[in-house]
Amino acid sequence: MKLSSTLLLATTALAAYNPHSHQKHWLTSRADTSDDASKVSDKEFDFVVVGGGVGGLAIAARLSEEANLTVAVIEAGGDGSDVKDQIYIPGYSYLHGLTVSDYDWDYKVEQQQVINGNDATFGSRWPRGKGLGGSGAINGLFWCRASTPEYDAWNKLNPGSKIDWGWDEMQKYMKYSETLHKPTQEQIDTFHISFNEDDHGTSGPIQVGWPYYIYEGVKHWIPAYEALDINIPQDGASGNNHGPVITPSILNPTNMSRSDPKAGYIDPLPPRPNLTILTRHMVTTIDWSDEKDADGNLIASGVYFGKADGSNKNDLYHVKAKKEVILSGGTVNTPQTLQLSGIGPESLLDGLNIPIKHALPGVGHNLQDHAATAVYFNTNVAETWYELKDEQTAQTELDKWKNDNGQSKWSYINQAIGYPDANDIMPGNVNNFVSNIKNNIEDYAKSVKQMYGEDDTVLAGMREQWDITQTYLKGEVGQLEMLMTMLGGGPGEIGFQVALQHPFSRGVIEINSTDPWVHPQINPGYLTHNADMEIMRQGVRFAIALSKAGEMADYITKQENFNDDSDDAIDSAIRDDAHTEYHPLGTASMLPLDKGGVVNTSLIVYGTSNVRVVDSSIIPLEVSAHLMATTYGIAEKAADIIKTHYSQIANGQNPDVGDPDDINNSQGDDDSSSTKRDIAIGVVVGVVGLAIIGVSI
Repeated sequence: MKLSSTLLLATTALAAYNPHSHQKHWLTSRADTSDDASKVSDKEFDFVVVGGGVGGLAIAARLSEEANLTVAVIEAGGDGSDVKDQIYIPGYSYLHGLTVSDYDWDYKVEQQQVINGNDATFGSRWPRGKGLGGSGAINGLFWCRASTPEYDAWNKLNPGSKIDWGWDEMQKYMKYSETLHKPTQEQIDTFHISFNEDDHGTSGPIQVGWPYYIYEGVKHWIPAYEALDINIPQDGASGNNHGPVITPSILNPTNMSRSDPKAGYIDPLPPRPNLTILTRHMVTTIDWSDEKDADGNLIASGVYFGKADGSNKNDLYHVKAKKEVILSGGTVNTPQTLQLSGIGPESLLDGLNIPIKHALPGVGHNLQDHAATAVYFNTNVAETWYELKDEQTAQTELDKWKNDNGQSKWSYINQAIGYPDANDIMPGNVNNFVSNIKNNIEDYAKSVKQMYGEDDTVLAGMREQWDITQTYLKGEVGQLEMLMTMLGGGPGEIGFQVALQHPFSRGVIEINSTDPWVHPQINPGYLTHNADMEIMRQGVRFAIALSKAGEMADYITKQENFNDDSDDAIDSAIRDDAHTEYHPLGTASMLPLDKGGVVNTSLIVYGTSNVRVVDSSIIPLEVSAHLMATTYGIAEKAADIIKTHYSQIANGQNPDVGDPDDINNSQGDDDSSSTKRDIAIGVVVGVVGLAIIGVSI
């Protein structure tokens, strides 16, 4: 990272490195971070990490804790130094965010879907973070986890595996990544905030807490659910997230700045010469060795990469990977890289004349996402995010944020969410609903095969997933996320976002060019299964009922949209408005090979010996949560899997016949204070006086 001379002088005045310091200051990364390709090109590293997002930076930081291991990260975007305010000021990142900028891949989705014979135009943009921190640097900061059955489903879908991916194990690793900071007693009392400290980490790199400022309207959220007699969980991170919570966010407590992957895992590091981070360069393909391992698996010898702007397409760089290539590009980039490298559906690769290295039909398939719409309302108060659209108010609050340790309305980020279950949104009708799904699921399987040319193995995996999703409907598993947003279309307006959490619908991501700089085709398949539309329809009605419940009825004065309650009118409005909630997954699913899997439970890509995936694309079944905390948990667990593997080799053991269960105990208990687990707690804030660069959302 290149810093101004003024900032360098300020940095030299910092006190001695303290991994638990919460002082407000700039921390410069001790990793070798630059956009100079010569730092990586024609060199050899033990691990080459493709992508510097949530999974990539976390796994790189953990692996490079071992001084004898060398790690390189190659990230297509910048280091964020030119857009600090837009990354680190919470509310500012919403209202003046980085979508449709150099820090957004700005993907487009296929426009036309057919639902019950009706064409539907969905929101075309699929924002994904492009820069150090990935989507963790541009997202909504939500820190939440899914429920116990949803993580236990990963084990059910991978029977016989000795590596545990269930709730207890994932909870442990998610806690490793965080440090929780409690809200004030006044906030607890006013906004009905509840939490259980035992469900959170105490010494992880990502700082988690509640903002200095919370809008008054949020205090009505929990009472509205109580008025509807809906479960109120003690803590949404406890394994039971059914119901409403005022959820924490990734916030540094001393200055209310975003605690993103770079600020948490990279910036606070002590000098670490074995970690090199290259920005503004993009991996194009994996370089395969001419040799294979004893089992006939491909061996990755490195990767090819070029400048992210494509200016050296015909003169690519190369870096060697001594041990592994780790793909952390996310749900879009990871399957794209695999397909470009000759691993993917045979018909796709043949059609593009890409030499098939290993036919793997699940690559890019089993795509799932949270489809969302919103119901908007007028309130009896003028105080909402909309007031920050006023230039003078915005600047006043920005000055407060920078000069008063974040004590400003800009510290606010959406907090009020809820996960109603099927019985909450369709009481008395759940059994009939599930019965209809079961009776018609094969019709949808045929439809998916026709739409995407699905391989029978992929369909077999989907059938098992659909069976599990049906059990969710009969249990206390959230089917929708209701999210109270403090920004509507005018003064005093707010919205309740309605987002489907467990879609039966499936989509696909496939390249349509051999040029790595051409975005792949993204077809999310939103609402192509009738059950998804019915759940969304009932979700809109639930949102309206919520607006009239308890204290919320006095706060909300008028409903702005969805005023026609007929099925046809609601469905039409959903089709016109539905868009991503930014939580796609599944395109490199952790499933058995005969169920369309792309990686095994060690996260190794089938058919390879040393290509691993560490990002949200490995999640085989959608979860009722924002994906960030889960992805950190995946990366933390992956680090232990990898370290255990090479530790066994170093000790003369055969890791293939050793007991992989050893990784489940390799870290000690949840409160371990091991220095290997002790990445510094970083606080990164915007430089006072930094010019505001506004990018409209």
